Amino acid sequence: MNRSSLFVLGLLLLSTACFGQTTPGDSQTLQALLSEVRQLRQDLQTTTIAAQRAQILIYRLQGQEAAVARASQRLDEAREKLARIQDERKHVATDVKQQGLSNNCGRKKSDSATSATSWTDSIRLWRTPAVDRAAALSK
Repeated sequence: MNRSSLFVLGLLLLSTACFGQTTPGDSQTLQALLSEVRQLRQDLQTTTIAAQRAQILIYRLQGQEAAVARASQRLDEAREKLARIQDERKHVATDVKQQGLSNNCGRKKSDSATSATSWTDSIRLWRTPAVDRAAALSK
């Protein structure tokens, strides 16, 4: 019995010592896995930074597109206003000519020239700097 208990005790001690040892292949595998995880983490960080930069650029582009749209709208409005003013100017010029022809009977030519000048002055008061800029842009 003494031998058998000694044999069992020896097996137990040897088996625990064997389980505690690692093979060199396991260590290399763990190192390879650890290296791969680190590389994946670095790739993920790089991708995240690139995505954030792309998103910032998209927001900037959207802001610039909105500014261009507002500027285009203001330009269109100024051109429309310029066209209306030029059309009104033509109508006033024809009215002045017609008044000049009808006033020749009883009035002097200097009176019609004075009224034409007053009409022209009133049109100039209607003009705004924005319309002048639009006219300069359309040329």
